[in-house]
Amino acid sequence: MSKLHTLAWVLGVGLVVAAGEAPPPQPPRHDDEPHRVVEAIARLKLPNRKDRLRALRTIQRFPDKAIPVLVRAARNDDAVFRARVANALALVGKGDRDALWALALLLRDPDAFVRREAIAALVTAGDASHIPSIEPLLGDPQQPVRADAVRALAALEPAKALARMKTLVAHTDPRVRRTALQELGRLNAPDLAAVASSLLKDTDPGVRGDAAAALSRVGGDDAVPVFIGLLGDRDAYVRTTAIAALKRRGARQATPRLIKLLDDPSINVRQAAVAALGVVGTRAAVPPLIAQLSAPVPKLRAQAALALGFFRERARPAVPGLIVLLADQDQRVREKADLALRLILRTSVGFQAGGSDEHRQEAIVKWQQAWRRARPKPRRR
Repeated sequence: MSKLHTLAWVLGVGLVVAAGEAPPPQPPRHDDEPHRVVEAIARLKLPNRKDRLRALRTIQRFPDKAIPVLVRAARNDDAVFRARVANALALVGKGDRDALWALALLLRDPDAFVRREAIAALVTAGDASHIPSIEPLLGDPQQPVRADAVRALAALEPAKALARMKTLVAHTDPRVRRTALQELGRLNAPDLAAVASSLLKDTDPGVRGDAAAALSRVGGDDAVPVFIGLLGDRDAYVRTTAIAALKRRGARQATPRLIKLLDDPSINVRQAAVAALGVVGTRAAVPPLIAQLSAPVPKLRAQAALALGFFRERARPAVPGLIVLLADQDQRVREKADLALRLILRTSVGFQAGGSDEHRQEAIVKWQQAWRRARPKPRRR
């Protein structure tokens, strides 16, 4: 459209608007797509990040024109913008040599977020030729980057993934070992139990804990003694993972050790032990659990109440303490106490944990009455 025609159209719009009529539609432009790409390229230089990101989205819509622009944009001073460029290159540059070159460049970016996006982009592009460029990132100073590099190596060459991950579980870096073990689990490695067992004495507690979790998923009942042994691990994460494994297997023989963990310095371990005793505990666990009803931490009181409820009639000695918890300041504690009472006494008084103070007091009286009715009457001589 010539400048003269454009001017005439603008003047015509002005006259129509002044007359109160709707303006006529603008004539279509045949060169719209190149024009929009050119405008978007210009907006890449604007100081506002939102403007640049909006331009980037426009460029992505025209792959044949976008790649050269994105390759140049990979050198932008803004780290967040470079990360978005990596993402865009993955979407529009699959198989393009220049796009893959730019992504390899971003793998060495000084910003960890950009490096992670570049790794993800190469995985999206499915380009295994850049594995030699990804492998050095196993020694990256940032843990998330190292983990992403392990996952990328597994994803880019599935045929070699099992062998590569088995090698990486012996890597000097614990984050690499942990991620490689997780990938073996995702890949359903046939010898995962053996690999996990070999890592139970790893120097890193995270590796030991993850190994215990992996063995819990694939190991048989013969692993129960192993998990009981891990209850004495010096790291709370490992102890917690071992407790979960024993709970999953219903290992009643672990009851004495679990009771000892009710005094563990870690609140997470204590809470896990309480929960496990509610599932696998014998009658011997009832008195220690009743003692936890007065724990200073609300979530421990709530977990102990729930665990006692699972014992049902065997937990009748806990009823007085559970009734006291109906006036607890924590609503979750009140809810679990009422649930436990219903499980133990097999009745309900219509208690509402979020009700008024008056309602709670009335419910306490009703539960006390229910408890008196449920207690065995003394035999007459």
